[in-house]
Amino acid sequence: MSDELVGVLLGGLLAILSAWVNNRWAERREERQRIRQRSKELLEGARKRLFGDRILRAEIEAWIEDARERHDAVDLYEANLAGADLGGLELSGARLTGAFLEGANLSRANLSGASLQKGKLRGADLHCVNLERADLSGALLHEADLSGADLSEGNLQGAELRGADLRKVNLQGADLSGADLRKINLQGADLSGTDLKGANLKGATVTDEQLAEAKSLKRTVLPDDTNLGEENWQAAFDKWRNERNRE
Repeated sequence: MSDELVGVLLGGLLAILSAWVNNRWAERREERQRIRQRSKELLEGARKRLFGDRILRAEIEAWIEDARERHDAVDLYEANLAGADLGGLELSGARLTGAFLEGANLSRANLSGASLQKGKLRGADLHCVNLERADLSGALLHEADLSGADLSEGNLQGAELRGADLRKVNLQGADLSGADLRKINLQGADLSGTDLKGANLKGATVTDEQLAEAKSLKRTVLPDDTNLGEENWQAAFDKWRNERNRE
């Protein structure tokens, strides 16, 4: 076979291969454009209603996908998500500062490292949610269901959790200083290394063994309304614990 013929054949094969590659890229580009257009439509609808009516799960999923494509965190700052179904969604690192999430379903969602500062989560379903290293400082969590949740190393300074369900919650290394923990249920919760400085536990369901694992109980109000005070809080707690054991 002559060199000229070989060249012609190779040139033909390269042309066919090039055409196939171009067609594939065109198809993929069109598919991405269709996805982006659909996401854009959903996002536009969500943006229009973000601070008004509740938004749909499909819109939230489109929002997440849009952020993922931009390699950015999901930004739902001060969004109205009351009653929204966010269960099981991937929202790690999301910005939900000041978001209105009363009655929302966040069960089994991944919110590790998320910012929920001053979020309004009264009555929200947060059971088995991952909130590891999340910022919930100043959040309103009255009567929320946090049973089985992972709040390890989370920031809950000044959070209001009155009447919340925290059974079997992982609070290892969490900061609950100054938190309102009145009438919460902490049965089976892990409080090892938890900072409860200045927290109010009046009426809470918690054992003295659990409290003994805490990092600090300075100025903490105990379930029977005993205030351990600023100085010598450890000695005050030990005395309180001994008296309870004698009862």
